[in-house]
Formats: sequence, C-alpha cells, structure tokens
Amino acid sequence: MTFTLRSPAAPHRSARLSLGFATGGVLLTALYAGNLLGPAEQLSVILLGALALLAIPLGIHRHRPARSLPWVIMATAVALLLIELGVRGRGATAAHLQSQPMITALVQLPGYLLLAVAATMLAQPTDPSERGNLDMILDGVIATMAALTMSWVFLIGPLLTKQGISMPSRLLLATFPPLDVYLVMLAFRIGFSPRSRRATSGRFFLISVVMMLVGDVAYMMSQLEHLHPPLTVLALPYLLAATALGSAALHPSMRQLSVPKQHRVGGVASIPSRGRLTLVALGLIAPSLVVVSDRLQSTGNRVAFACIALITVSVATWRMVRALHATASSEAKLAYQATHDELTGLPNRMLIEQWISQRLDEPKLSGVGIGVAFLDVDRFKLINDTFGHSHGDLLLVEVARRLADTIEHRDLVARIGGDEFIIVFNAVSSAEHARRAAERVHECFSKPFVLGDSDVFVTASLGVSLPTTDGSRIDAETLIRDADTAMYQAKEGGRDTVAVFDISMRERIADRLALEHDLRLAVEREEFRLVYQPIVSLADSDTRVIGMEALLRWEGPTRGLVPPGMFISIAEDSGLIVEIGDWVIHEACRQLARWRQEPGMEKLFVSVNVSALQLKKSSLFARVRSALAQEGLAPDALCIELTESLLMESPTDGTVLLARMKDLGVRLALDDFGTGYSSLAYLRQFPVDFVKIDKSFIDGLVRHDSSEETLVAAIVSMAGALGAVTIAEGVEELEQDERLRDIGADCAQGFFYARPIASDQVIEKVRELTPNRGLRLVSGESAAGR
Repeated sequence: MTFTLRSPAAPHRSARLSLGFATGGVLLTALYAGNLLGPAEQLSVILLGALALLAIPLGIHRHRPARSLPWVIMATAVALLLIELGVRGRGATAAHLQSQPMITALVQLPGYLLLAVAATMLAQPTDPSERGNLDMILDGVIATMAALTMSWVFLIGPLLTKQGISMPSRLLLATFPPLDVYLVMLAFRIGFSPRSRRATSGRFFLISVVMMLVGDVAYMMSQLEHLHPPLTVLALPYLLAATALGSAALHPSMRQLSVPKQHRVGGVASIPSRGRLTLVALGLIAPSLVVVSDRLQSTGNRVAFACIALITVSVATWRMVRALHATASSEAKLAYQATHDELTGLPNRMLIEQWISQRLDEPKLSGVGIGVAFLDVDRFKLINDTFGHSHGDLLLVEVARRLADTIEHRDLVARIGGDEFIIVFNAVSSAEHARRAAERVHECFSKPFVLGDSDVFVTASLGVSLPTTDGSRIDAETLIRDADTAMYQAKEGGRDTVAVFDISMRERIADRLALEHDLRLAVEREEFRLVYQPIVSLADSDTRVIGMEALLRWEGPTRGLVPPGMFISIAEDSGLIVEIGDWVIHEACRQLARWRQEPGMEKLFVSVNVSALQLKKSSLFARVRSALAQEGLAPDALCIELTESLLMESPTDGTVLLARMKDLGVRLALDDFGTGYSSLAYLRQFPVDFVKIDKSFIDGLVRHDSSEETLVAAIVSMAGALGAVTIAEGVEELEQDERLRDIGADCAQGFFYARPIASDQVIEKVRELTPNRGLRLVSGESAAGR
C-alpha cells in the first residue's frame, strides 16, 4: 500500500493561483484606468468578467467546499451580469439612463438577487441546530431599510422624478443601492465570522461587494449629474469587484466559509453581539435623521418614507423581541447546565446537595426521612479500554436511564462525575428500609446493557447512609461522604454488593488517612528496610541457595513494625509505591553487590516485586538499568517478580516491559501462578524465567489432596516444556519438600528453609544452608537435574 504525503507548503502553492489572479486583475484595472489598452479596452472588461466566472467552478473543483451550492448560484449571478454588460454595449457604463434599454435592468436585477441568495447561504450558520435562526436575515433587512431611507433622499427620489426615463426602469434601478447594502452587510459577516477564522476568501468577497456598492452609487450619481467622473473611472469599481470575486473563489480558504461548526451538546443559544444590536439601533435612528433634515417635501416621498419607516420599525421590533427571548433562553440553559449533567441529563452534585439540604431542613414527618446511596460502576475503566470511550459514554447514559426507571417517583438520581451516581430515597423509615431500596437498585444491573452490537454485563457497588438518629445536625456533604465511604467498603468486600454506613467505617477511614500520612513521612525519613528469604534448589538431594527474594518492611518510631498487608495497598492507592519501589530496587542491588564479593556467592541473584503502578510507568526500565549499572551488576543478577493478575490488568504494558527487560538480560518471575488466569496460553505470552507456584497449592501436598498434587505436577510440566524454572512458595514442612522433589519441582522457598532475615545475616544463612558447597546459577535444565 502506498501513501502519498502532501508537502506542508502545498496550501501556500494553492493560494498562489488566487493571489496571481488578484495581481493580474489589479494590473489590468490599472492599464484600463490609464487608457493604455486601446481598442481592447471593452474586450478586457468582458474578459476579466469571464475569467471571474470561470474561477468559481475551478475553485469548487480544486478545494471541494462542504457546500458548493452557494458558489454555483454565485457563478449564475456573474453570468447574468456578463450578459447585461454585453447587452449594454461599449461605453454603457457612462451612458445616460435615457439610452439604456429596460432589458439591461431586467437581466442585472436577477444577478444581484442571486448574489444576495448566495451570500445569505454562506452567512447562514452551518450548525444544523442553528439553521432556523433568522437573526442574521433580520439584521440585513434593518440595514437595508436604513440604507433605503438615506438613498431615497439622495438617489432614488431624484431618480424617480427624473424626466425621460420610463417608470419601470426607474423602479428597477432604485432597487440596486439597498441590495448593495444588504450584500455588504452579509459580506462583513462572512469575512469576519469566527467560524471562518476571518478567511482570506471572505475578505476578497467583502472587497468585491463593497466595490459593487461604490460602482452603483457612482453610476447613479453620474446619471443624476451630481458627479461628472471620466468614463473609465466608472468602470474601475466593477473591474476590481470581478477581480476580488475570482480571487475569493480560487483561494483555498473558501472551504472554511462552509465548514460545519462543531456542535456542542446542550449549547447555549446565540446571544446578539453589541455590534449587531448597534446596527439595529442605527436602523431606527436613520429615519429620524431624515425627518430632521426636512428633505421629504413631496407627498410621494412622505408616503414612501412612511412605508419604509413602518417596515423598519416592525422588523426592528421583531429583532429586539428575538434578542430578549434569546437572552432569556440562554440564561435558562446556563442555569440548567449549572445544575445538570451534560451527558445524561441527570441532576449534578450541586443540585443533589441542594435537594438533600432542603429535605433535611424540612420538619420531620412521623418517623420517615431520607436515605442516600452512592453507586459506582465496577470496572468501568475496563469498558472504556475494551470498547472505547464512546461506548463508555453510551453505558453511562443507559445506566442513568435504567436507574431513573427503577427508582420510585418521589426519589431522585444524580450523576456526580465519571461512573458515580447518587440516589436519594425519600420516605425512608429505617436503615433496613434504605438497604432494601438500594438492593432494588442493585438488581437493575442483573440484565445486560446493549452497547451497539454488544451485550455487556456490568455490576455496581453501592454504599448507603442515613441521617443520625440522635438528633445531631448533619448536612448533605456529610451524608454523601458517608455513603461514599460505605461504597468503598462494598468494593473492598468483593464489589457487586450493598453496604450500609456505620460509624466504624468513618473511624477506619480516619485510620487509613493517618496511616497514609505516616507513610509519606516514612518515605522522607527512610524508615523502610529490606529482609530477604532464600530461594533454594531442589535439583539435588542437598540444599543449595540460588537467590534471595527481597521483602519490604516498615518500622516507624510510633507504630513500630507495620505488616506489609496494612500499608502496601495504601502505598499503591496514593502513588507512593513508585518511589518506594525504586528504593527497593536500588537497595536490593546494593546489598547483592556486597554479597557477591564473598567466595562462592558470585552467582547469587536477588528477586524484587513490582506493583501495577510501577509497571505502567515507562521509567521503570530506566531505573532498573541504572541500579544495575550503578552497582556494577550483570543484568541476570536481578529478577523482577510480577503477579499474573497484574499482567492481565495491563497485558499491553506488561508485554512491552517484559520484552525490554528480557532484551536487557534481567530475569523475570511470574508470582502466585495458578490463582488467577493460569493457562498455557498466558504462560507462553510472557517470556518468564521463573514460575512461582502459589502457597495455596503447596498446602494441599500435606493434606494428601491428589487434585492439588496433580495440579502442581501439571504446572511443573508446563513450565518445564517452556524452559521456565518452577519455584514452590510457602514450603513449611519436610513432607512438602519431599513431595516437591518427587514431582520434579526445580526450586522452593519457605519457613522450612529459612524465615526472612536481615541483610547482615544473609551471608551466614547462605553458608549454613549450603555447607562446603559453592553456589551456581540455576537454569531450567540444571535446576531439574536434567
């Protein structure tokens, strides 16, 4: 497959044709103004108009605008104006009205009207939700009426009373100045619209219609003998108008004039700008200025002006009413958006807190109150990662709909962010009553959710809280916080359940926060230390130590020795595990470098555990490599342990990291094998050196459980087939050691061999376990004695 890349300079090259057309048109206009074209003077005028006409379809073909119809209509208008120019004949721009056939105006007027239609289409909003907005057209009508008022006094009135011209011709010609003003107003909107980002094409179009206005006004004033310009001067604005129009069509930014605006869900209605309201005001002031000038002397003029003023006032009043309605509508939408979730349309946290506060302030009704449930969708991130965020949003919408359909009419459901919802149960008489209501909500997740072509089963965890019964004051924030605490208790209990808040939960949260605070101080004060448990080979009848697993311990000045089970999860949740994990890697490597200096311990390796958060950090590989280089260790001196459940949560991250570690030469171990997603496929997916058999299976060897023994034998066989070394964890009795040797397990660790020991005891323990023998590196074959 071949891909063609467009050079970054391509847009500039495509703009050159437009700029070249503009340059050529201006040069031709200058030659015309200087009477340097001779006999080709009139032909050059027609030629420039024809080139402007051809430029429009060429621009459509080159730039493919989203809406080409306005440009096609514009081309038709230019064609009619060219026909009108041909009908006039040579010197028509300077001829007097008496010599102009009426057909020229009949051809020219449709051309102007089509230009107005095309400009109106380009100026209209491209967002389908705003297509019905008439404000822009009303603004144009007001501007046109204001211009008509002024032009009536100075152009149209004198033109209508001029003798020697037929009335139809005078009426047709009188329509051009207002049309020009309407076109200019639309061109300003097109050229300076935020949607088009002030596109160059829009600026060219604005220049074109302004030149047409200038030309028409000068032409009519010359016919009324108010001005006496040279013949060539009257044609100059039209030549420049044709030049600018052709340049607008050829410029690549003409695509921007019809690019659809990104639709914003729940967007606020457009509020009229100050400039547009100022235009409305000027449209109302203009007739007053004419009255003050006392130029309406004839009865016909007064009647005409009264009609114009009536139309102007009517349209301006309509426009102002729409402006006020848009403002009120926008304020209502802003208020709605401030209190409702944009995606689901449910109330948000602010509104639900207000509602709960009002309910708490109401006088208590005969033993009933409210209950608050905090709902969190379980494993929502997995939905986003599997199906994409669009499906995640669709799931949230479906959850919101299902919750709204499940609760009773007097209850209320809100989305407060992400996958978290709050349900307020009204008329709750007891904690058991609130639990039953929450259980009913929980049951609505028993059916699958339809996401596109997929059916997805989703579970939810709910926490429920109620106001205290001792009469003490409680607010909405506290109720929601307590329900959130109970929800986390439901998560810790295995998810997909309901938990009711009690005061002990709050105490546990306080203890957890205090523990996290002390844990942060422990990192700063270096209160951590490592202990090590030997890993021994079972390949021979004697015991040989081949490596050490580094185990983290925390001993603080006030808490004493804190079990890892109490602080590891907090360290992961708070992100401290990354900093702690880096310290473990560097400290283990530092100790190993010292041990390896002892005779017979040159091949000893150290194994360290890595958390899920560390696995997701791209810096882990660099930190491992740095620790090895800093201590002068070979890569195979370090073994990284990862649990299979961790790898399954981030299979992509795990595969990439393990591949890089293997390329470096670091050894890898799959910990707790058999407890999660064990299968040959997963074992083949990750290039591990060691497979650590979980203690729960080793315990079965003492109970003489044949199924457990069969499973251990299967794991040993599976790992051996893939060239991996098996390490049995949690060996505590001689019988387990013997059964593992019979099965053919390669290595083991546990209390039977040694409990975790301090770093300064490692050398002595290794010599004790391996008397009068050197240590050697164990591979898959040597460990098994094959």
